[in-house]
Amino acid sequence: MSAVRRVEIPLLHDNHSHTSLYAALASLGDLSALDAGAALRLIRSLPSDRLTVLRGWRTNVLSLGPEALAELPPVLLVNSSLHGFLLSDAALPFVEAALPDLAEHRDDAAWREANIPRLFEAYCDLAGLNRSKLDAFLDTLPPLGFGSIEDLAVASARALAVVTENPRCAEAWAGAALYRSLDGEGRAACAGVKLFLDGAIGARTAAIETGWIGGSTPLMPYDDGALLAELDAAASLGAALAIHAIGPLAIEQALRCLERARGDGLDFPLVRLEHLQFISREQAFRARELGAILSMQPNFSSDTEDYRDRLEPALLARNNPFRMLIDEAGFVPGRDLIFGSDGMPHGFAHPARCSLFPSAPLQRLSLEELVAGYGTARGVAGSFVVEIDDGAGSVRVADAP
Repeated sequence: MSAVRRVEIPLLHDNHSHTSLYAALASLGDLSALDAGAALRLIRSLPSDRLTVLRGWRTNVLSLGPEALAELPPVLLVNSSLHGFLLSDAALPFVEAALPDLAEHRDDAAWREANIPRLFEAYCDLAGLNRSKLDAFLDTLPPLGFGSIEDLAVASARALAVVTENPRCAEAWAGAALYRSLDGEGRAACAGVKLFLDGAIGARTAAIETGWIGGSTPLMPYDDGALLAELDAAASLGAALAIHAIGPLAIEQALRCLERARGDGLDFPLVRLEHLQFISREQAFRARELGAILSMQPNFSSDTEDYRDRLEPALLARNNPFRMLIDEAGFVPGRDLIFGSDGMPHGFAHPARCSLFPSAPLQRLSLEELVAGYGTARGVAGSFVVEIDDGAGSVRVADAP
């Protein structure tokens, strides 16, 4: 029987989640832990006289075609990646009345990726958000190892008002349209502007040109001209930037346009590049030259195993190349390489397992590097104990629910 190490760690800070949205969605039914049969039985048992919204739908678990959607009760399924949704035929009248733009673009993946902040707002409106829901959600985090958190794309102006009242939500970023619509006080409450340059692996929309199995539709909402216009608008307002880019094509576009913007004399208080799962060595050095902070998710290292149904092994081996970023490009955890969860899942145990016992060598992080990348919780004291079983390759947070 292998020995278990017990290590006490200060409560940490989650640098990337969607706090307002997750707080709202927490009250909904969740499919994420169900297999296809159980998920389908649950959906078929839903009432026929009203709309039900469920979270945690995974395309690699439950595939629903037109025939299945025609037979289901009124349901809206929120993809576990938060990119994309699925509407049954019976749900259309309900959604048309409440959210006509979602009903209109039911089958339009390009529209959905170009309007991610709008989807977040819609999900939040459907589920409902208030102070008590936010408090209840934040209370779940310390037992998992986290004391404070950031909202990367607050769902709406109403949601911004809720999250900024709670000191445990340390920062809130706003989509470009929302940020421009805010008054001076609202903008001051935001950390900056969040831009989405591609989709997600779970929705088969990340900007990965080759390596897909079974087909995909990589989506990039901006051409370079439109993205440069967004950068110019953000710079004119003195806004910091957080830029979502998962696939190599989106990472390349982010770097290319930021280099052009700098050449044109634009300046930003801070630039964060979010996710960057398949960043190359050459791209890493360019990001260093730009002075960008890489904001990444060690828990997404498990995509190397989870998405073998849709991405080729050679590409999956390049997912989250932390050793290259640290050992070769010179990024330092906690300084210009920071970590968050994206809520998939929240908590320290899963990213610690992915880092200490990775699927690919480049994903390895030491416990010290991992903790430094998150940083200690902001304004919240406390600690937790992590139990590491090196023989079994497992990690758990002691006393976590």
